[in-house]
Amino acid sequence: MIKVSVVIPVYNTEKYIEQCLESLMNQTLKEIEIICVDDGSKDRSVELIHDFCKKDGRISLLLQENSYAGVARNNGLKHAKGKYVIFLDSDDFFEPDMLLSMYEKAEKDRAQICLCSGRTFNEKTGEYIKARHYLNTDFLPQETPFSPMDINRRIFNAISPAPWSKLFRKDFVEKQGIAFQPLKKTNDLFFVYTSLACAERITYIDMPFVNYRIENSSSLQGTTAELSTDFYNALFALKKELQRRKLFTRYEQSFANRALSTCLYVLNRITDQENYETVLKLLRDSFFYNLSVLGHSRGYFYNKSDYDKLISVLECNSEELWNSQFTDSDIKATDLKNWECPFEIVDDGKIKVSVIIPVYNVEKYLRECIDSVINNTLTDIEIICVDDGSTDNSSQILKEYAHKESRIVVIHKENGGLSSARNAGMDVAQGEYILFLDSDDYIEPRALEYLYAESKKDNLDQMFFGAKSFYDHGNGIKNKYNNYDSYYTRKAAYDGVMTGRKMFAIMSENAEYKPSACLQINKRVFLNENKIRFIEGIIYEDNPFTLECLSLSQRVRYENINLYNRRLRENSIITTSSGAISSFNYYVIVKAFEKLALKYNFNSDKVFYRAFLLQLERVYKSSRNFVKDLSNNELLDYICALDEDTGTDYFVMLSRNWNVTAETENKDIAEKALMDRHFERCRKLNSAPLQKSKPSFAQRLKRKAKAIVKIS
Repeated sequence: MIKVSVVIPVYNTEKYIEQCLESLMNQTLKEIEIICVDDGSKDRSVELIHDFCKKDGRISLLLQENSYAGVARNNGLKHAKGKYVIFLDSDDFFEPDMLLSMYEKAEKDRAQICLCSGRTFNEKTGEYIKARHYLNTDFLPQETPFSPMDINRRIFNAISPAPWSKLFRKDFVEKQGIAFQPLKKTNDLFFVYTSLACAERITYIDMPFVNYRIENSSSLQGTTAELSTDFYNALFALKKELQRRKLFTRYEQSFANRALSTCLYVLNRITDQENYETVLKLLRDSFFYNLSVLGHSRGYFYNKSDYDKLISVLECNSEELWNSQFTDSDIKATDLKNWECPFEIVDDGKIKVSVIIPVYNVEKYLRECIDSVINNTLTDIEIICVDDGSTDNSSQILKEYAHKESRIVVIHKENGGLSSARNAGMDVAQGEYILFLDSDDYIEPRALEYLYAESKKDNLDQMFFGAKSFYDHGNGIKNKYNNYDSYYTRKAAYDGVMTGRKMFAIMSENAEYKPSACLQINKRVFLNENKIRFIEGIIYEDNPFTLECLSLSQRVRYENINLYNRRLRENSIITTSSGAISSFNYYVIVKAFEKLALKYNFNSDKVFYRAFLLQLERVYKSSRNFVKDLSNNELLDYICALDEDTGTDYFVMLSRNWNVTAETENKDIAEKALMDRHFERCRKLNSAPLQKSKPSFAQRLKRKAKAIVKIS
């Protein structure tokens, strides 16, 4: 019995087809067939596939004239004999357990579709990065299988239209009569999203089974110079199909958000100005209207930067948009090599920055950490190393450094945890600004000079910045935690100085609020005057600390610059966070948030308060995620070990089904008026003139009868 049919459209991929097929031949699931459909290749692809057919009887080859991948997939689907079918690409390759894991998951949950995640493989650099947009589990139910109605507002946003991360039950596809479109580009969107909308039972495995090749010049998705409206044809066909099946109303908001993001993505990738202006006019005159994008306020859209871009597209002239499209579509990182200090930093004997380094059993990494601070270009600093009761050689290393470097201050204390060590450092700090540095990480050589000068120039209470992740012990830990490759990089723009509350609200709306005390420099006077300290005895202490800072700060800024190097290693807080203990610590964070809300009257600021509630929901979901794999008995045993009041409250929190959304009231009446004007303009442009209907036979008889009466 063939359990899975693998359909692979092939077009001029002689360079990659061997790696693709070998990754399938080595699958742990053996009961498969591999159907290669050559789409008129002009290279050696067919010859290479013939060789593989001789080596493995499970591989077959179909030939067709060049008609693009959608037609090839339909061709392969007709010949498929497996219970399930998956559509993979010939320039990608796959993890060995992919098909077995997805098949067993689909069988266990009796699902019509099984989803998985993927990661990009950069052909030029050799880097692997897990891509969250392929499968965003933040918006998927924890329990499987689930119905598409469970995620009706996110179904086309949390799941990518890529067919290669989805296993379909073949009889389901045939019964629904769903096929790929014969388009050159975007031929998979209609098939995938129609299938998801029609399914009754969907399941998933959050594992990056697919290695999706990027920086591949031969890929059709990489070509942007030619004019194409395939993206619109696919989206509009999906809308009409959902309407035909009487499903559009339930998925309309998710569809509109997907349509907007896809349209903007395509527009931003066009490299020919004439084509850019052509597509821009089509979007304004009909595409946005026909795709149900117009007629909504800001709160309707999940990605606020997409909405801001939509307003610009409707409001600005085409020349202005063309000139700005490359900077708008890809927020550029600040290049420290080309940065010039805005003023001369005078050596006046005053400490500019206090760098606080908590130290606990990190003898392996401590020297690299301290050296990165000592060698920084800003010299008027103090380095406060707080030995938190280390039992390895860390204390001796600190003694050695303090002996030869006068700027180092060492504090020895009993083990009290990260918060306790940071607080001890803050109590003795003398610098104008304070920066926290974890003892297994390190900073860039000009980090302190940049942060001090930019913070001083703008008189900031805080300045936020980015980090790069790197991995200890090679690929083992990288493969496990590669979602941190881009975790600390924000994609939206946060330009200029603003209040902390505004910064928090914008980052929360964009789902980019990522609290880390090490990725913000703080004015010492601001922290001391407001008596801001870390809560001791908990993990995830950065959450309430950063929230309290932002709720009070009047001048903050974010700069897209990576000054911090974050080490991912075994036995760190990040890599050991799991189970009931981690879940309970997030419960403690929720309680700390509640206290801050009461203390500083958060609900007096409506925009900030709604953003706060959204972030509170995310913390709550994190708490639940840590215990989702525990049995009821394991969880109850942990709860029963707590005191009665705490245990009951924690249990109630885990049982809540919160659903706070990021929607806010219309921020700008002018934006809504602009949307309404364009909606009305497009309605008139796209409405066909009314035609007089042909009178029926009965009406014609009636008219004749009246005419006869008049004549007589």
